[in-house]
Amino acid sequence: MAAPKWEYLYLEISNKGRKIIENGKVVKVHTKKSDLSDLPRNMWNAKGKKMIGEAKGKILSAYGSKGWELVGVNFSSEQYENTYIFKRKK
Repeated sequence: MAAPKWEYLYLEISNKGRKIIENGKVVKVHTKKSDLSDLPRNMWNAKGKKMIGEAKGKILSAYGSKGWELVGVNFSSEQYENTYIFKRKK
């Protein structure tokens, strides 16, 4: 029986949860819309506050519901820099 093939996701959460990077690519930031076009400056705080709240557990739950299994965590010595490593079967 062949060993399962895995895909890995390297997730970095920074700026108190207001910037999310997957495998080196920015996927969400408080200054951008969901398509990563510029968000009007007067909307930054509202989006940033929401992202900070999500960073306190909802993000990890969201990846888990997509089939990702958390296999590693690194909390940097720099404030608010967290890195998570996930895997799931291909």
